[in-house]
Amino acid sequence: NIKVVCRFRPMNRMETDAQSDECIDIDSELTTVRLRGNGAEAAATGPERDGFTFDRVFPAMSAQVEIFDFGVKGIVQDVMMGFNGTLFCYGQTGSGKTFTMMGADIEDPKLKGLIPRITQQIFASIAASDANVEYTVKVSYMEIYMEKIRDLLAPAHDNLSIHEDKTRGVYVKGLTD
Repeated sequence: NIKVVCRFRPMNRMETDAQSDECIDIDSELTTVRLRGNGAEAAATGPERDGFTFDRVFPAMSAQVEIFDFGVKGIVQDVMMGFNGTLFCYGQTGSGKTFTMMGADIEDPKLKGLIPRITQQIFASIAASDANVEYTVKVSYMEIYMEKIRDLLAPAHDNLSIHEDKTRGVYVKGLTD
């Protein structure tokens, strides 16, 4: 199954200094976002006039653990049962992707991001498993920016290419794991 979630970041200093207004409304079920203010309602004439619907919308003050519990914890459980799992984070520059993925402080339970939580869950699952089961843990960490793939475990490896193989399937050539 695929879950699509949307997370909003708090306003930054430049936005608060300019006394900017929120430009969205989130419904009470936390699934739909609608544009508002400055004629946005009138401008929305296509499908967006009814808003944008997601499996879950996380308002600006949502805790890191909320995103993890809703959207990621199940992926890690599936991975521990032998299935492949993917977490795909997308957004424009400055939208909060790094904060969501890494967090502001990996030692602080409130501020650590998804990647430290995933790592913690994987190794806790291994520690709690049958002692006769052997695990191999491999991780790849990449960024796609301006249509270039960069290996975040070996940042000097940039502009990597996507390949397809009958046995490996689709993969990124030269990506560290």
